[in-house]
Amino acid sequence: MKDNIMQVFKLFIVCVISAAVLAWVYGFTKGPIEQSKKSETLDAIKIVVSGMTDEMSIKDSLIALENDTSKIESYLILNADSTVYAYSIKTYTNLGYGGKILIMIGVDKDFVITGVQPLEFSETPGLGTKMTKDEFKNQFRGKSLLNFNFKVKKDGGDIAAITAATITSRAVGDALTRGLNALVYNFKQQADTSALDTLKVEEAK
Repeated sequence: MKDNIMQVFKLFIVCVISAAVLAWVYGFTKGPIEQSKKSETLDAIKIVVSGMTDEMSIKDSLIALENDTSKIESYLILNADSTVYAYSIKTYTNLGYGGKILIMIGVDKDFVITGVQPLEFSETPGLGTKMTKDEFKNQFRGKSLLNFNFKVKKDGGDIAAITAATITSRAVGDALTRGLNALVYNFKQQADTSALDTLKVEEAK
């Protein structure tokens, strides 16, 4: 009986120590991990929004599509005088061949795409992963919801699909449509930060 009690006690001690060590490791690494993610996000924004300078600032928000409760990370790029320079959004789709795809989009004040940068995905190497190539991404520059159909040509749209990766191409179109619609719905006709209180935004924590 005593042996059983001792074994339970020892197991309890091991669990307490393990939990304490895990908590310490988490607390120690949380800061660097968050800083790394911020740096990766900033790098992605600089890729999709051309002409950014050190004098500009970025205001991040969580925005939603109309009649949609899910939130998407968006970024308002402001000039030194707080006027709007551009917008960026970390959009997504769940229709990828390998599941969820995250894509950063940059648009100008007229919601015309300035750049597209895939961030996270699990697409087929050598096929779906070609969505990261300029040959595919650059077809979206200068395009908007007004002058481009974000469906593949096989489906009656304007996207030149990646050879043997139609599913991935369709997914990219879905992500871009979602991101553009969210930006237009939340920020259209807003000229500066003085109007932000009237937008359907929730400050990102």
